[in-house]
Amino acid sequence: MTESIEIPGAVVPPRPGVTAEEFDAAHGDAAADTIMARLAREAYGDDYPDGVDPYGMSTRWTLQTFVSQLDVPEGGTLVDIACGRAGVSLWVARETGADLIGVDWSPVAVAEAAKRASQWVDEGRARFQIGDLVATGLPDECADAVLCADAIFFATDRIAAVREAARILRPGGRYAFTAHESDDGRPHAVPDWRPIIEAGGLEVVARIEIPRWAEQLGRMYDVWMANLDEVRQTLGEEAANAMREEAETVGPTLPNRTGVLYVAQRA
Repeated sequence: MTESIEIPGAVVPPRPGVTAEEFDAAHGDAAADTIMARLAREAYGDDYPDGVDPYGMSTRWTLQTFVSQLDVPEGGTLVDIACGRAGVSLWVARETGADLIGVDWSPVAVAEAAKRASQWVDEGRARFQIGDLVATGLPDECADAVLCADAIFFATDRIAAVREAARILRPGGRYAFTAHESDDGRPHAVPDWRPIIEAGGLEVVARIEIPRWAEQLGRMYDVWMANLDEVRQTLGEEAANAMREEAETVGPTLPNRTGVLYVAQRA
């Protein structure tokens, strides 16, 4: 634990409201799926991956980079930790020919992922189960590749999250995740993910800055703010207030944040 405390951003306090129940509500709201996808499409334009409808900020660039960097073999096993509705990993599985295991702490997300799997891969090539970032419930060395899209920062112990990915990877397997880096004094901020990855037992292969990350996220916040009345009418006052608060709180900090895609490998 001492080592973790000495690495900035490695161990952080829990975030208020970040619970499986909150994600159950988000993943289970069909109206939210519709309006949020439409607003994201408006903000991201041609870079928005239609049909994938990611919960986070994955774009066409992100999907293609996951495919090229994970190097998962056809017929191999890809694990998606914190998969949500699994649009990202189902797309990657389809493109690579890999079998998919998705893990998420939201039972609603797991059920929704299982429903949509047949749209992307043949029956029997994808399965989903309950688990979380530090305890997937999967056996040792079961994966040829592991991905985590826009979720590792939800872990309060980020080293433990990397260590879990390392545990389930076969020797030589790769782990790729997206996040952001900043050094602005916030309690959850990570200025550099490399020490966290290395403390978790993996070797950093690549750090890739996500092109136009801050620009695109800022544009999404602008779209949210311009459509708050519709959000309020469709999703309710609480959802509209949460979106406004995020846009007003995070938006001004974007110039100090860098979106990154990390690739790491087990020896």
